[in-house]
Amino acid sequence: MRLRKLVFLTSILMLMCAFAAAQTQPSDSASDTAKKKKDLDERVVQMLDEAVSDAAGLRLPQNRAIVYALAGDLYWKIDEKHSRELFRNSAAEIVTYNAEAEREMMSLSIEGITDAITSMMDPSDPRADVVNLISKHDADLALEILLQTRSAKLADAMAKAAVATDTQPDIGSMGLNMDKIRTMQETALEQRLSQLAAGSDPDKLVKLIKDSMAKSVTYSLIPLLQRLNEKDMKKAGELGAEVIAKLADADMARSQEDLRTALNFLQTGLRPAPAAESKVKPFAFTDASLKDLANKLLNALLQPSKSMMTTMMVTQSIPVLEKFVPEKIGLLKQRDAENKKSVPTEMKAVMNMQKAWDPNATPEDLLAQLSKLTSDNEKRMLYPLLANKIGQVTDEARAKKLIDQIPDEKMRANAQEQFDSASIGRATAAGKVDEARRFIGAMTNRKMKIQRLVALATQVQKKGTEKDIETAKNLMTDAKSLTKDFPEDEDDLGDIMEVIKGYATVDADTAFRMFEPIINEFNDIVQASAVLSKYNKRDRTFKKGEIVIKLNGNFATSVGGGTNVLLFRYIPQFQMLGKADLDRMSVLSGLFSRGDTRTIVKLFVLQGFLAEDRKPVISVPATGAGVRINF
Repeated sequence: MRLRKLVFLTSILMLMCAFAAAQTQPSDSASDTAKKKKDLDERVVQMLDEAVSDAAGLRLPQNRAIVYALAGDLYWKIDEKHSRELFRNSAAEIVTYNAEAEREMMSLSIEGITDAITSMMDPSDPRADVVNLISKHDADLALEILLQTRSAKLADAMAKAAVATDTQPDIGSMGLNMDKIRTMQETALEQRLSQLAAGSDPDKLVKLIKDSMAKSVTYSLIPLLQRLNEKDMKKAGELGAEVIAKLADADMARSQEDLRTALNFLQTGLRPAPAAESKVKPFAFTDASLKDLANKLLNALLQPSKSMMTTMMVTQSIPVLEKFVPEKIGLLKQRDAENKKSVPTEMKAVMNMQKAWDPNATPEDLLAQLSKLTSDNEKRMLYPLLANKIGQVTDEARAKKLIDQIPDEKMRANAQEQFDSASIGRATAAGKVDEARRFIGAMTNRKMKIQRLVALATQVQKKGTEKDIETAKNLMTDAKSLTKDFPEDEDDLGDIMEVIKGYATVDADTAFRMFEPIINEFNDIVQASAVLSKYNKRDRTFKKGEIVIKLNGNFATSVGGGTNVLLFRYIPQFQMLGKADLDRMSVLSGLFSRGDTRTIVKLFVLQGFLAEDRKPVISVPATGAGVRINF
């Protein structure tokens, strides 16, 4: 009996110990997860600070401006105060850039090797992109920096435009008035930022509308009037009448901009009435104002003009003006018919293609139109539309019949590739992996084959089951078998980087093993490109031996859009690797030998890691305790 009691008590004691251990494990696991998150946050800050520190060593002020702006963007959720400091540092670098650009332009002008376009349009100018990036976080600061960094030359051009008369032509001596184009762009950017900063404050909106109207009447006033209408309908109506009156008083026959704005305003007047249950009443100009504007636009379009844009405007305006001034539309139709008689051959080709752009046109319709075309230029315009339509066909037999009717062998092959690609996409989306594999196996283009295998693998991986993960790895093995062990040209490099992109999702260890030796290739490519650029005056990808970085939205690229520096083609790969393992990618980013590439790669990696869809830190406690996910 005593033995039984002893066994019973021992069992109870063991169960209690096990229960206590189970209770402490989740807490320990949660602690581990918190520590991991803290370590990752510290690594993010460390990499950001390294990038900011490295920026001081860059030669070009426009590059420093972009690095500070990107770092400020990434710092926003961590420390807004420091983020604003970085944005202001970026602004200071833009001011330095403006001064250098002005000196350089004067030097080129003296040597007689500049022109009207390059004197006003510098592709390496970071200002507008940086300001737009800042406006995501603080519109008031973005507007302040826009004004602070406005160059003396641009300010002078804007001052002249403000006092210019309506008799000033849109066309300059070089075919384009670059001062006016740049002024219009600057005004539009200032209006957009002012609109963001005004928010929904009625007084600010009234002031903004009046200030904007004093400079020019543009379509950007419509959303401002709409926002004001939601707060004060009477005031919006009064200002709307003033806007129409000012535009109607302009000499539209001498301004393409005013013609386009008038047509846009009239188009807003044709919008269908909102549903009865709609809570927001849209802003609308009065019928009398719109009719008056329609008469002014029609009269302007009836004036003699040699402008191709005006000729096109006549055609576009007919269906709109017919609603407002039907009694006069016959005159405009007559002018349209006269214009079309003297349309250049190139323009006729565009007009003939209008039917092909009809969204309701079938591939059979396009093939019938193709058989009637005699111009090679028109055929080149039609082939991509035809291939796209065939790609939408779900009947394989019908698609084959259509493709066989394409007379040009190269275009026939392109259409087949597009159909195959679309079929793979449809099969993948439907979960028909075997069918997708069959289509991929039939493809002859190796690059396309690799891309489709990678896309299929990542799609299958998302399902998350053990079987799907194994299938995804097999698909990636197939894709990897199509690549070379080491790249011999840019196509080979592209194939390898495509496979790395897939493995970054499916099997990160393999992705990193493939990527590490490629870093030396990137180092050699960038350095070789820098040397070649030095001896090519037309190449603006490098300056003073440094890559000229350009912002594209939230991301960076080279001035050449990445076409001249292969590094920038693979931003998605850097970002996906950053998501997969920030610590590992932080180490690898330090292997880039040049300061410019090393700095920007760190920012690429951080952008990927901090993206909203990045992989969470997952801790798995004891069985039955659940899964904790920390972002």
